[in-house]
Amino acid sequence: MPIDSDAPLPSYVSGSLPGVETVMNHRIRVDGSRWQKALADRGLPALEGALADPGLTFVSRSDVFELGAREIAPENAFQLLYYSLAWGLGRKARNLPKRLDGLAEDRERTAELLVDAWTAVRSREPAEDIYSILATPKGKARIPQFGPAFSTKFLYFAQGPTVPPRYVILDKVVATNLHEVWPGAPKAGWYPDTYERYCAFMSRWADLATDELHGERTVRADEIEYAVFHRR
Repeated sequence: MPIDSDAPLPSYVSGSLPGVETVMNHRIRVDGSRWQKALADRGLPALEGALADPGLTFVSRSDVFELGAREIAPENAFQLLYYSLAWGLGRKARNLPKRLDGLAEDRERTAELLVDAWTAVRSREPAEDIYSILATPKGKARIPQFGPAFSTKFLYFAQGPTVPPRYVILDKVVATNLHEVWPGAPKAGWYPDTYERYCAFMSRWADLATDELHGERTVRADEIEYAVFHRR
């Protein structure tokens, strides 16, 4: 069933709005040494920044957003992709070798798709059109092993830190936690028009949350995503 676009804002969201600072400081521990070796083994571009140091480090949403503000270029697109993946996968980085094999399978094609998607994000094009750059009409990844959930992370961070996010992360946890308003939601892949409706839905809930605060501040769509992801 499609998401219920008219659903009211639930109390579990309105009662647990994190605020922008909490969202931006949302950080994940990552094993930089493991990433460095895995990339080198596949001849992929080397890491820059904090993950280029040995050992464990933390990567925050703010850190990845800063990469989204860089000049759009293939070398920067790989860095944005690495950090989006690292933040999403965490220290265990499940299936990291297989995921990186997918990126290395056709490095030039990977770079082209990432740059095209990033350019479309910078132009603020419709979510359906942008998502379609990285996913087929049936929601299958165009970059091998770089599935729809990670595509939405890349699109989210590609917006950079200076604009309110229009393109929001969608993954299995978020889809599951929206079960009242999205019964039977797909958990592993989404059609482009489904992602468009999801982003519009999260923006609508952000507007409703803003109204409930009576002008105290403007709630961002990623605050809603954060609250849904952390639903208890």
